[in-house]
Amino acid sequence: MKDNQWQSLLKRGNDCFHEQQWSQAEFFYSEAYNSLGIAYRNNPLCSQTLIAWICACHNLSTLYESTEQLALALKFLTVPHEYLLNITQSLIEDEDIKLIAFKGLTLTFSPILMFAKKHPVCDSCLDSLAPPKTVLRQNACAIH
Repeated sequence: MKDNQWQSLLKRGNDCFHEQQWSQAEFFYSEAYNSLGIAYRNNPLCSQTLIAWICACHNLSTLYESTEQLALALKFLTVPHEYLLNITQSLIEDEDIKLIAFKGLTLTFSPILMFAKKHPVCDSCLDSLAPPKTVLRQNACAIH
């Protein structure tokens, strides 16, 4: 997928969001989300695509939060986080893929915590999303 395609979708979604055209914003953000998700699965070493996909997820989350659809807002914060968490804990032997996923977790966990400060989220749900210390230690060893 060409960079300008997903960028254009996100820009159009942002324009609609700022105009409070919620359905149109949702359409453009969803198109970007789907396109970027496919592109990332096809090339899991492309960190730019991963970051753009996370951005599309967060845009959808913000849209749903703005329209009081809090369950959907949280879903689009947790989807990329859980996906990356699963990669870091998987048996994938490609350390580059795991490192990219681990770095992606730094972009996904903070927004979940910020959301939880504004809206009630059960503690056990938050605990299940926290990266385990073993993942943090494994990654620390790989970097050194």
